[in-house]
Amino acid sequence: MDNNPNQNSGSSIEFSHKILLPNFFIVGANKAGTTSLYYYCSQHPEIFMAKAKEPMFFTANTPPREQENINKADKFDLYYQYFTLQEYLGLFETATEPIRGESSTIYLSHPDAAVWIRKISPDSKIVAILRNPIERAISDFEFQTKVNQTEKRTLSQAMNDSLNKRIDPSHQDLVFGNLSKSPGRYVNLGLYSSQIKRYKQYFPEKQLFIADYEEYNTDTINFVKKIYSFLEVSDFTPNANRLNTSGKSKPEVEKDLMSKMKDFFRDDIKQLQSLVSFDVMKWLD
Repeated sequence: MDNNPNQNSGSSIEFSHKILLPNFFIVGANKAGTTSLYYYCSQHPEIFMAKAKEPMFFTANTPPREQENINKADKFDLYYQYFTLQEYLGLFETATEPIRGESSTIYLSHPDAAVWIRKISPDSKIVAILRNPIERAISDFEFQTKVNQTEKRTLSQAMNDSLNKRIDPSHQDLVFGNLSKSPGRYVNLGLYSSQIKRYKQYFPEKQLFIADYEEYNTDTINFVKKIYSFLEVSDFTPNANRLNTSGKSKPEVEKDLMSKMKDFFRDDIKQLQSLVSFDVMKWLD
């Protein structure tokens, strides 16, 4: 994919017949309440959310295309990466609402997603919720351990492996899309500064809602209402039950490991502070 913003980055693909394009994307971050937010948005009468919660269409390594011969045996890739353009747009064909959205958390960290969302639907509005990257990594670990039951290492082993960018060859790291081979998954997904820079490169500020997970977690109703306002839909009070949590108990993090993780994220957090309007330096306290 071409990441050069000077080469038609603002143009949309033209189609021979009228179609319904998505115009709203929840792009992440992973383990930052996006499943619940998807649910809250789907409740609003003026918002249509794709039934496939994470189609991940814009993570393909080639331009969106019709693809008739897909390896049907690889169901994981079929669901998460290889929708044809026709299949993807079919997710929105029954929509009558003015806002049509989807939620794929890999879009925030994937290097090509922002430019391809821009090319397909340049007027789209983008929502990104950023969580303390250390808390995000631990929550991700807990989810893989308790819910997916794919993580067999201890927290300390998993985080140190991730920090060292290495992994036990016998361990099957459950990761979406092109990050499936990333041994640094737990920490790499929390390097937000470059991820946010990409979206600021391709979308104007008025189309971006970048917010603090802590605010979302503390005052969910008012936070969601801010998103409704950003999407320019009517006032509405959602049923704010939280979904997709891995449990209330959190493992103790060894002091040495916490120190190593803060050191790892320090420079990235400092860079991120210049890109967002809320305090992220508190993540280093």
